[in-house]
Amino acid sequence: MTPYEEALRLILDQARHLETETVSLEQAGGKYLAGPVESPTALPPFANSAMDGFALDTEGRELPADSRWRVLASVAAGDGGGEPLEAGAAAEGETDRGLAVEIMTGAPVPPGFDTVVRVEDVEVEEEGDDHPAAIRVRVPVEPGQNIRAAGRDFDVGDPVVSPGCRLGPPEVAALAALGVGRVPVFRAPRAAVFATGAELVSDPDRELAPGEIRNSNGPFLGRALAELELSVLANRTMGDREALFLEALDEVTSQGVDVVVSTGAVSMGRHDFIPAAVEKAGARTLFHKAAIRPGKPVLAAVLPGGALFFGLPGNPISVAAGFRFFVRPFIRALRRQPPETPWRLPLAEAVGKRPHLRYFRAVEMVETEEGGPAVRVLPDQKSFRLSPFLSAHAWCVLPEGLDELPAGARVDVFPL
Repeated sequence: MTPYEEALRLILDQARHLETETVSLEQAGGKYLAGPVESPTALPPFANSAMDGFALDTEGRELPADSRWRVLASVAAGDGGGEPLEAGAAAEGETDRGLAVEIMTGAPVPPGFDTVVRVEDVEVEEEGDDHPAAIRVRVPVEPGQNIRAAGRDFDVGDPVVSPGCRLGPPEVAALAALGVGRVPVFRAPRAAVFATGAELVSDPDRELAPGEIRNSNGPFLGRALAELELSVLANRTMGDREALFLEALDEVTSQGVDVVVSTGAVSMGRHDFIPAAVEKAGARTLFHKAAIRPGKPVLAAVLPGGALFFGLPGNPISVAAGFRFFVRPFIRALRRQPPETPWRLPLAEAVGKRPHLRYFRAVEMVETEEGGPAVRVLPDQKSFRLSPFLSAHAWCVLPEGLDELPAGARVDVFPL
């Protein structure tokens, strides 16, 4: 058996970079970035007010409550033309007042004005034609307050998003705000799924004959791959016929598939034809059997043309674990994403295991007595049982070399 870390390394070493294309920001949502994007401009592009109120020229001084100000003008968001406003000497006779400008949220702060006070903290002492003419600020004033400085979010040349980043709503919002209209992205990886086994039935409306079961692996893998933005070229249920398998494998290989995942027929039984079949197809086997539970009989091979083949055992939780800890890391590597960083959380209860195997276990999140997060391994987990999987919040990894992990031992925890 191959240790998990070695098996994973063998897989990741085969990750070839996907082709890239440049698309509009509207088309980029959900895709994965193929190159870095730096900010082409400052954001905000100019100093602006964080709220409705009055911009003041404090000359850099802290001022006590009840300071009085002459209001020169009113500035709204979007104002950029007209006569420039600059702080300077007060009008003749205004020896006891500073200079202020009424300002709205998002409006540019005129040059020389260095702070903004909230409208709620201001009393109007004199009304003007279009705006208050004189005000009293009821609270102490500190220079710089309530102003969003130019470049406070991004400055020119700042990194915005990195290669491998999935362009979700936050990333799209940042790029749009910076005026980035086109970005380089990886093409969607192409995948195929083959569920083997003469007992499998995929038609939910067909009544089961004695000895038959319904195929859950195909739907699970199809959905899991689609959520990772892969293009699934084929998702087929087939019996234990090698010829049918080889024909399907040849078809998807000719279509430029990147990942093929099969379920079942990888162990040591008389009908477990997958290991011999992939060799007959010209594949190079990387490993067969890993020191893990569930999913020990897993097989990985490189197909002619470079696609990676994953042969997972047929039980549904073996498929789920194999996908999460072998297939998914490989897909990340195709997109130049870094390895996942797991949470490190304590076990709520002691857990026993076989020392020579790495265990992947479904867990629920619980609280420690101190109120912190912990995980509890769900009871009665078997590779054929889906019900614990439905109750799970995450996966935890129980490492090799131990036959028991005590309560409080910290383990790696991955999102489900």
